[in-house]
Amino acid sequence: MRLVAEYERDTAAFLRAAGLSHLALQLGPRQGGSSGAQTIDRDDFARLYAHATITLDEHAARQEGREPLTKAGVDMMCYAIITCRTLRDVIARLSRCSAVLAPRTGHLTLEVIGAEAQLTMATMRQVRNCCAYLSDLTGLAYHHRLLGWLIGEDIALLGAALRYPPLLGRRTVSYLLPYRVQHHAAENAIRFPARHLDQPVVRSHHELEEILGRFPFDIAEPQSKIAPLSGRIEHLFASTLASGEALVTAAVLAQQFSISVATLKRRLAAEGTSLSQIKSAACLRHATHLLSDPRMSVTEVARRTQFSDAGAFRRAFHAWTGRSPSVWRVEAVGR
Repeated sequence: MRLVAEYERDTAAFLRAAGLSHLALQLGPRQGGSSGAQTIDRDDFARLYAHATITLDEHAARQEGREPLTKAGVDMMCYAIITCRTLRDVIARLSRCSAVLAPRTGHLTLEVIGAEAQLTMATMRQVRNCCAYLSDLTGLAYHHRLLGWLIGEDIALLGAALRYPPLLGRRTVSYLLPYRVQHHAAENAIRFPARHLDQPVVRSHHELEEILGRFPFDIAEPQSKIAPLSGRIEHLFASTLASGEALVTAAVLAQQFSISVATLKRRLAAEGTSLSQIKSAACLRHATHLLSDPRMSVTEVARRTQFSDAGAFRRAFHAWTGRSPSVWRVEAVGR
């Protein structure tokens, strides 16, 4: 809302247009200077995110003298790809759609190098401010979630890049795209395992109709056909680690999923895992992402992976991988 307020003088009118007038007090200026976090309903957040993104994208388009990409245009692309056979076919058709819709949207290209696939979304923006940044970040997150939803599987990204300096806070960025984002990149892009390209599209036209009203703005919409509790918690932990916040406890998780702590543990056990295993897996994945950056010290990686000190991190990393962080980094560079 702070970003919206920079471009929309009447935030009350903005909320009315989004059908969210009931949030005016909750999202308005804090009384007494309080800056505490506010929690809003999932559906309300999806509507707020959608209206804010569309409004800010319109501002970004107007400042460059072109028409913005509308929600109707995004929906038409979804209708065009729902009949594709594989994810590779989907990306080829999306690329053709982006060429037709230019300059409302940037051109998409796919490059496969060995076991990795990179989907590049060339930005057409000349003015690169916070509005443009949010629009392009939403575009990356949208394509990531759309591709995963189509094949009924959560796609773990190998990397994400933006052709911008970090114009929004890390917490915001990691919430919308819970992966480490490289800034000042040559172009906007996401990287993922190439094996997904030949997976079949398992979604139907009927399923598409059901989600289009809230897609891609409902961050909590599961991508997988069957979203296990462990997978949802793993996604939450990945987002939390990327944002630098503390991982939540079992009690908080149970409250979020409207179950008891005992039920939480029982359901995870039925899925063959536990909260500690999920936490370890999330920390290891985050640590290896950070270690792949040679500029980052092991001590800093330990801090960002929420260990009390580098020694504790080294012991845990060795237990996970059988190698020290330094040895793992040397071996990873040589691959």
